Order: sequence, then structure tokens, then C-alpha cells
Amino acid sequence: MSRNVVFFAADRTYLPIAWTAAKTAAAEPGRDFDVLILTEDAVSVPAPPGCRILQMALPAVIQGWPRLPHASPIAYARLAAAELVLGDYERAVYIDSDTSIHGPLAALFALDLRGAVLAMVEDCGRYLRDAADQAVWDDYRRALGLDPAAVYFNSGVIVMDLAAMRAMRLWRQAQDFIATHGERLIFMDQDVLNVLAAGRIAELSPRWNFMTHFFGLGLEAEVMPRIRHYVDVLKPWRDPEWQLLHGLEAPRHFARLFADSPWAGYVPRGLYGKFRLPWQSRAALRQAENARQLTPEAVAAHVAYFQALAARLRVSVRQRFSKSAAEGRYIDGVSNEF
Repeated sequence: MSRNVVFFAADRTYLPIAWTAAKTAAAEPGRDFDVLILTEDAVSVPAPPGCRILQMALPAVIQGWPRLPHASPIAYARLAAAELVLGDYERAVYIDSDTSIHGPLAALFALDLRGAVLAMVEDCGRYLRDAADQAVWDDYRRALGLDPAAVYFNSGVIVMDLAAMRAMRLWRQAQDFIATHGERLIFMDQDVLNVLAAGRIAELSPRWNFMTHFFGLGLEAEVMPRIRHYVDVLKPWRDPEWQLLHGLEAPRHFARLFADSPWAGYVPRGLYGKFRLPWQSRAALRQAENARQLTPEAVAAHVAYFQALAARLRVSVRQRFSKSAAEGRYIDGVSNEF
């Protein structure tokens, strides 16, 4: 057993995506970390090569905690894992299931956390809220006890000093905090971590959690993302409209990942394939549309919203990344501009 671990926490719906990400992580040459998938459900599929799938008995209290409509109780495993599952490890990297890995992760285990308990990337929401409901967002953070001027972090990728988390009894604090503030939490464990670890979170470079709203802004060549996080409503393995905004690269990437998995046909060919006859293309597209989880109206509204936002995002995201890098805010472990 290594002192370090990369872990995922997935319900039955997201297990296939987590499986492909874990497989990629475990294939890193010369890796000095274990790879673990935590799941609440018993599963019959084999673990990816070099990984383990561990059924985690979630504490009963979690079942009553607030959740977003698409979220599972297993999301709260991030708060409990340091004490309940990962007691033999010193450092962990948690990665959300809806991700793809595009480079070595070893640098995350060598990072100097500068005395921080966690390292995370700033949430992409700051760029989406600047033009609309910033006052509402500020009021929400104040209600949780957060400083609106402070960075609010995304919990999709977290570098964890496990000993420090255990020392501060984070899991106990989380239970107390949710018992008091649970009814007002919107972003679940993400809110909890931002509050309880405030002032003790190091800011990771966005290359380690490159979120959907950063895609297509001309930043990839500079940032060189190692973890891409599909936080948006649209998912490249599910929705035909993804290619309208972001092209075919991601659907094709996931199709390749699934080709030698227990879910070989998981990505409908209509999302990425080429067809000899027009009727074949139409039939494949209809198959993909029937498999999605959103109404056409919701998808159309979302696509229009993002297209209208793209020009401003290109400016605000680039400026923020450049300013933060110049000020030395980011910890990274990779020699590059961001």
C-alpha cells in the first residue's frame, strides 16, 4: 500500500464515468499512489486494472442531508473519507466522477500546501455570476459565514492533507455544521468545505480542475489541463448538443475510453461517429437524443445562454487566470504559465 491515494466516489449512475477516469489514473507510468473508487452500492463489474472498488457504508446521518436534484448521498463521502476509509494514507487526491484525466497526477502529491489542509481550484461560478446575481450570491455566502471577497472553491478536485483533516476533526465539524445550516445549503459538501477550511485552502492552478465553462475560450494551449471537469448540464457522453458548443473531441475521447470497459456501447455512436448514409446519421442522432436526461427546451435554453456568455467569458477568465498566476496565488507543481 502506498502512502498516497487517488479516490473517486460514485453512485450507480456515475460509476461508468468514474471507472474510466480511475482506469486512466491507474495507468500512469511509475505511479506511487493507490486508486480507489468508493460506492454506496454493491457492484458486479470488475475494478479497472490496478484499482479497487470499495463499497462504503455511508453513515445514516448523510441520508437526510440536503442534495441537489442530480446528486447522490455518496457526494458527502468527501467529508468522511479521511477518518472512515482512508486512515492508512497520508495524502489523498479526490476527483469527481464526471471528469477525464489528460496528464500525470504525481505532481499533486509533491505539492507544498503551505500549511493548508486542502488545495482546490476556484469555482467557475464567479465568472457566471459577475453579470447577473452577484448580490444574491454574496448574501448567500454571508449567510453561511463566508467572506464574499474570499475565493470560493470547487470541490471537484481536492488535494487533501489527511492527517490535518483528522487533526481538525473535519468530519465531526461537518456533521455539526450541517445540523445547523443544512436547510440553507445549496452546494452540499462544497459549501461545507469552504466554510470549515476557510483560510486553510491553497489555490490550485485551474489546470487541475478545468471546468466546462473554461472550454472553447482559447485557453487550453496555455493552461494545458490535466483534469477536465464536465460540470455543466450538458455531458459529452450523453447529449448531442455538446458538439454545438464544444465539438467532437470529448465525445470521441469517451467513446475510446469505454471501448474496452464493461460498458462498451455507453456512448451512442450518434454523438461521435461518421456514417456512410444520411439516414444512418439521423437514426443515430435520434438514438442519442432519446437517451439524454434533459428536455429539448431546457437544452436549447442552456445552449443559447452559454453562447451569449462566451464573449465575456473569454475576457474575464483569461484576465483572472493571468492575474492570479502573476500574483503567485496558484500552487501547481508543473512548469507552465498557469
